Amino acid sequence: MKKKVLIFLVLILIFASPIYAAASLEEKLGNHWSKNEIERDFLLYYFPYLAKDNFNRLNLKEAFYEDEFLLSFSSLLKEKGYTRMEIGWKEKLTRIDMVKLLAEKLLEIGAIELNQEPVPFKDLEGVPIEKKETLQALYHAGLINGQSNFKFNPYAHATQGEVIILLQRVDKLLDEVNKTENAEEDEIINIPFTLSGIVQSYSGVEGINSKIGEDKVYVTITKEFSTTGYSMGVDKILKEKDEYKIYLNITPPSKDSEQLMVITFKTITIEINKQDLGLPPYKFVWVFLCKFCG
Repeated sequence: MKKKVLIFLVLILIFASPIYAAASLEEKLGNHWSKNEIERDFLLYYFPYLAKDNFNRLNLKEAFYEDEFLLSFSSLLKEKGYTRMEIGWKEKLTRIDMVKLLAEKLLEIGAIELNQEPVPFKDLEGVPIEKKETLQALYHAGLINGQSNFKFNPYAHATQGEVIILLQRVDKLLDEVNKTENAEEDEIINIPFTLSGIVQSYSGVEGINSKIGEDKVYVTITKEFSTTGYSMGVDKILKEKDEYKIYLNITPPSKDSEQLMVITFKTITIEINKQDLGLPPYKFVWVFLCKFCG
């Protein structure tokens, strides 16, 4: 809703006549290859300096400037909940430098990964290895293409059309990343387990410990009770976010029963298949299902 309101305000500030403005935009887009791919709302929101004065500065074939590229990219990052980029220089931006600036930030926030697969471009001789690696990351993430199948033209200036389309792709990528992260945070997984034993003693230390075996993970839970009459079991184990919650089902003794009033420790051991947990480290915590647990 916030984004739509801002776009509406930008439209009011920029245009005296919406009909004339729309005509001006279509005129500026002309027959450029990106005409049908450019999203008008995206252009207005993230490139207001190109949209003002009836798109006076909009020329899809013109070179883009580093400071304005970082301004638009920073606005997009902020909208998606990430930290901004630093302000750049008022200088024309080459395609390979644009790739480096963009890829380094996307790698930093985990939106893309380094990829060792080669790219098909034959004109990268002399390009530093760190810039080639960022190009590989963007290319294999499906964010950037060459000017032809085998030509990237690394030192040509990035154009307005290229930058707008590229940041539109980044916008969609970050939406997917956020959607996946939110789904993972909300997902609760039921973990199968086996109880391998329970021991009662009159000394010990309350706590939870785990040991990783070849195929299994062994979790040992020791709980302190005020009398000998408590029983303890495990109701379920759930993975929530980065924690494995072990729900202890504890039953107190009957009020009418006679129990030794002595500190008692019960230790229960659980076996879990490693394949049901995934990769370590494992963070196990306990949750009590009994309001009488002392």
